[in-house]
Amino acid sequence: MVAADPIVRAGLTRILTSSPGLTVRHELADLTALRAVPSPTLVVVDLDERVPPASWQRPRVVALVRPPSPPDLLAALRGGAIGLITRRSAATDLGLAVEAVRRGGAYVAAELLTALPTPSHEPRLTDREVETLRWVAQGLTHSQIARRMGLTESTVSTYVKRIRTKLQAGNKAELTRRAIELGFLTRFPQGPGSHI
Repeated sequence: MVAADPIVRAGLTRILTSSPGLTVRHELADLTALRAVPSPTLVVVDLDERVPPASWQRPRVVALVRPPSPPDLLAALRGGAIGLITRRSAATDLGLAVEAVRRGGAYVAAELLTALPTPSHEPRLTDREVETLRWVAQGLTHSQIARRMGLTESTVSTYVKRIRTKLQAGNKAELTRRAIELGFLTRFPQGPGSHI
């Protein structure tokens, strides 16, 4: 976990360690210290405007941003952030974001959705492909998606192959990132904190 402010670090550590199955192994004051940490599975970063997202070196990042002036969310996503919450988010949202990212999905706080781009006209996905993409981004298996959508696993596999081709994505993390970048996240009703 990375946060410049010692009080924020202590608060984040308390929240994270109260979640079952989570262990905070490192409490760092800045991202430069992260380079010395051997391959963490997930990094929670209190994003300070002085820290450019491009400096992130880890693939799974949950970023805590300031709501009045959030960073460029697409830059944050490209820099490795898969979870985005604000300092106004409830403590439970941090746990939900971490869990979603641990499962290979994504999490974006509802108040940040307005900063995401509107859906692009290219590439076009069918409604069923968008629904499939949403379930893939939440970390569901093809079998689980098939049951939820009332389809065969083979049909879901076909949808996923078409989606990967259309979005030029090779894996789940890339699919999730591209879905957010292209604005497919905003096509679904959102709650206080929203999984895609």
